[in-house]
Amino acid sequence: MGFEDLSRWGKWGDMALRMLLPASILILSGIAAVVRHIRASVLEALGAPYVKAAHGLGISPARLLFRHVLPAAANPAISLFGFSVAALLSGSLLVEVVTGWPGLGPLILEATLSRDSYLVIGGVMFSAAFMVAGNFIADLMLLACDPRIRTGGQDAN
Repeated sequence: MGFEDLSRWGKWGDMALRMLLPASILILSGIAAVVRHIRASVLEALGAPYVKAAHGLGISPARLLFRHVLPAAANPAISLFGFSVAALLSGSLLVEVVTGWPGLGPLILEATLSRDSYLVIGGVMFSAAFMVAGNFIADLMLLACDPRIRTGGQDAN
């Protein structure tokens, strides 16, 4: 039975199964940096005076962690997200070539080897657009999560 003979859901399942290895490689390669940043941010927030004061007032550790510490520690992780999108695209180029997945990576590699400058420039512009879009999404997420950014730093008169 070939790919063309599969149902629509069968084609989706086949593609998902074939994307399992490349997606796992990309996720596992980037997760360590994100976890280290989140850990450092949480440890820094746990040492803040307002957290110690809240703990002294008798707030439960779970409420303290989820209500006060994690929202304060989310800023660096959200900012790292914007750069992770661009790194994900550049990392996917290598992973696609190694795993044989037909995507942007083999296309840009073949264009580079055949000196197709327009296609290479288009690929670079595409990755730059991904970086700008990732940073824009990260800024929107920071705007939604951090009340200090929403106020815009205006003085209360």
